[in-house]
Amino acid sequence: MPPDRPASRIVAVQGTAQLTSAIAAMRTADRLAGPCGSNHLLIHNLSCPDDQVDEFVECIGRLARLGATWESIRFVPKGDLRRLEAASEADWPTATAAVRELVGIAFADALFLGQNLLFLNHLLHRAYPGASRACYGDGVGLNFSTDYYRAPPHDPGIRGLGRRLERTIRRRIKSWRGRERTPLEHPTGKLVGHTVPFDRHYLLLANLFDEHLDEFVQLDAADFRDLFAAYASEIDHAVGPGDDRLADALRMASSVVVLLTSNFSETGRMTCAGEVECCLESVRRQGGGPGSLLVIKPHPRDSHDKIGRLAAEARRSFADVVTLDDRWTFHLPFESIFVRYFPAHAPLRAATRVVCTSSAALSLEHLYGQECELGFGPRAVRRHFTHNWQALRLRHEADLASAVRRVRERAGRTRAA
Repeated sequence: MPPDRPASRIVAVQGTAQLTSAIAAMRTADRLAGPCGSNHLLIHNLSCPDDQVDEFVECIGRLARLGATWESIRFVPKGDLRRLEAASEADWPTATAAVRELVGIAFADALFLGQNLLFLNHLLHRAYPGASRACYGDGVGLNFSTDYYRAPPHDPGIRGLGRRLERTIRRRIKSWRGRERTPLEHPTGKLVGHTVPFDRHYLLLANLFDEHLDEFVQLDAADFRDLFAAYASEIDHAVGPGDDRLADALRMASSVVVLLTSNFSETGRMTCAGEVECCLESVRRQGGGPGSLLVIKPHPRDSHDKIGRLAAEARRSFADVVTLDDRWTFHLPFESIFVRYFPAHAPLRAATRVVCTSSAALSLEHLYGQECELGFGPRAVRRHFTHNWQALRLRHEADLASAVRRVRERAGRTRAA
């Protein structure tokens, strides 16, 4: 059943893809029940390098205003999340009162949250117990179980004892130098617990992974295309008159490869050097040589240092390399760049090879029919991913390949009909 028309809605997001799914879900809900009286956006748990947080928050805020009308937009920094966690350990009433004071919203009758175990989602659920709870999934309206991104235990038996001891020592050293944390953990590294009990799910591409939902509200792909096209206006902030580096490079190139990166080394799943090597192997399989252009679109949670190292190494194989690493395009969804520089039915779009290392491929495949090559492959994963992340990455790559096939099959049936 569609929800009653809410008077006050809180929407919590962690990035630009989640923002887009949330706004698409809001539009669908409003078409079912009428527009909400007031919308409040909370930005939290960005999980990016500390020196990039302000830029990321600013980008999310600007895109949010292009896609919806907001009564308020607030960012919840890590320090506030830690204070809220400390309050919750004392007693929940104190924590829920603190979150209402922090966000400045005394009453809300609708919550729109991502699919994760993050602490703030649970706190919002408890702070506004009378609010309906809607889930907009993850990425572009995807769903998966709460266990999907947990690294599985590995026990090779007594014969592997020596190797396991060596790996244990190496992992301990790495843990001193950095962190190993799953996407379902909040900033202090502790799993929160059970997922929020959602009343309904709004999804674009449902049931492609390990979770099957019998009931969900189907999101409209047209809303996503509309939002990504609207976001493209932000490119004007990065491009001065007569100084469009990407457009100039595309005109000169005889072949184009686009790489969409992920934040694997930043999250401790592999070394930076290993990630750079994996990316280079993936793009070299698709192109390079005289007249070639490589376009690198960073993940919003990538470090600038890694992207710089990747670009420097790629110039040994490609005639030209353009990195979309300015303060605007770095955090902008690639779909917006795609519709701006690779227009539909243009020969350039058909000739461009896109390499993806994440579920970003599903968005391009489903919304624009752009076929994507998936990285990295079993050999590279076993060579470069840390031991406790290998099985999870291998499973995810297999699941992604299966999901891409299903998206293509659906598109084929739609064209045939």
